[in-house]
Amino acid sequence: MKKSLVTVVFIAAILLSFSITAAAQNIPIDEVTKISVRGNEYVGDFEILNAVQTEVGDQTSQEALRSDMQSIYDLGYFSDVNIVFENFEGGLHVIFEVVENPVLKKIELSGYEGLYTAASIKKELDLQTGTVLNVKKMNQNLKSFQEKMQNDGYVLARYKNVNISEKGVLTVKISPGHLSAVEIKGNTKTENYVILREVPIEAGDIVNINKIQKGYQNLHQLEYFKNINPELVRVEGEDNQARLVINLEEANTGRLNFGGGYSSTDGWLGFVDVSEKNLFGNGQNIGARWQFGDTTTYSLNFYEPYLLRSDFSFGFSVYDREKERTNAADEDYIRKSRGGSITFGHPLPKNWRTSLKYRAQDTKETWSDSGETFYDKSLRSLTLGFSRDTSNSRFHPTSGSINNFEIEHAGDFIGGEMNFTKFTWDSRRYFPAFSDHAIAARMKLGLSEPRTPLASEEYDLGGSDSLRGYQRSDFDDAVPNNNLLLLNLEYRIPFNESFTGVLFTDAGNVWEDRESIALDDLHYGYGLGMRMNTPVGQLRLDYGWDEEQDGRLHFSIGNTF
Repeated sequence: MKKSLVTVVFIAAILLSFSITAAAQNIPIDEVTKISVRGNEYVGDFEILNAVQTEVGDQTSQEALRSDMQSIYDLGYFSDVNIVFENFEGGLHVIFEVVENPVLKKIELSGYEGLYTAASIKKELDLQTGTVLNVKKMNQNLKSFQEKMQNDGYVLARYKNVNISEKGVLTVKISPGHLSAVEIKGNTKTENYVILREVPIEAGDIVNINKIQKGYQNLHQLEYFKNINPELVRVEGEDNQARLVINLEEANTGRLNFGGGYSSTDGWLGFVDVSEKNLFGNGQNIGARWQFGDTTTYSLNFYEPYLLRSDFSFGFSVYDREKERTNAADEDYIRKSRGGSITFGHPLPKNWRTSLKYRAQDTKETWSDSGETFYDKSLRSLTLGFSRDTSNSRFHPTSGSINNFEIEHAGDFIGGEMNFTKFTWDSRRYFPAFSDHAIAARMKLGLSEPRTPLASEEYDLGGSDSLRGYQRSDFDDAVPNNNLLLLNLEYRIPFNESFTGVLFTDAGNVWEDRESIALDDLHYGYGLGMRMNTPVGQLRLDYGWDEEQDGRLHFSIGNTF
């Protein structure tokens, strides 16, 4: 007949208390001349007597013997401990009578499916079959495993039943706690399926608070909602179930922005920007932009994160760009680019994502004074990309990283007049600093195989987005910029939610040959700047000095890194 472990332990405690009391009332006062153990079959005398403090030659003491019985019981091997006395060599022979727990023959687990493997649970319990069950060790390990389940996010998981039979079969039944339903409240525009696909837990799943937290982060990154409040509510009358209620307050996802200013990258400019992040509540992103001034751009882009409700994403963009530039010889020219791209993406494990992009672009460059065309090339390329973003904030990240790796191949079977292969690795890392300050570090490495001259496809260096204190024309010369190494380091000091001060140092260079890349051949810049968060994006103002201590003002829109 099986006995509940809790019952076994409880009864043993009662028996022990009774035995100690009875023994205490009948303890003869005499010298202890011998101490032994009776009733143990598997647990050795030495281990038992090692817990006894009374020694041969001591006078019998009710308090001491009570403590010795408790110490033996606390070893965890016995369901009952008693004490008897016999005369021996003019004194007392103290005999500790013990009743061993059953020998553990087998461990049967249930309810663990979806949590861990049976082997991993048995490893956590650390109980050896073929030996007397140590209840103390078992209880400690059951408690530790309960804490592990909690730490791993299984906040409802508990033991439904723990039994040890007389035949030595330990049965551990776990109730993991399931999600009965996911309810969404407060969404007036966004469709339910758009919200649910961002939450990696659904009705019927085992409740895991880490998955709920991940869903909260996913929803927050969408920027569709002003407030997000997930609640886990117990279901009355159900067997260890809860429902997830996601309370939402919709945000304005449409934008109409216009303005003007001066950028050290694009010169004087004006712009009109229209975008919608959550088109018709279906989670699609569409935007159009007109920029005019020294740089004129017309662009249209569209992004569907879940194509046909699958895990594949889809996006396309078309653009027409005209930009005035100056080369190293201080000659002005106009670069006109027209093209577009189509991109498919798919998630990978551990927050990575891969994408494949087809790009088509026609580029023409003409002298500003004569209008003569000196460059006219078509580009067709495929880009395989891998990206991962674990940063904790859009404007002021203090932890995590952003990694992007791309391989772009143009020409050959893809078509176009340009032939090259480019490898670009852009890695950014964020660290907390004093108070709410942050340290941001970036390394960008660009490598390309020898190719036909490509002008617009060369790596750019200098300006507000790379090596501050310099301008791009400082690195535009007769040597093709086939390879790039750029290092950036910033110390960011937020003054409030809108303004952040920055101290920075940059290093970088471009080379024609890969063999020429060297850390002792870098140009350096340093300076300070200010960031302002606006509905348009982040406005950046930096003042940087080059190696000759010449200063330059940089102004641009959007995050540096």
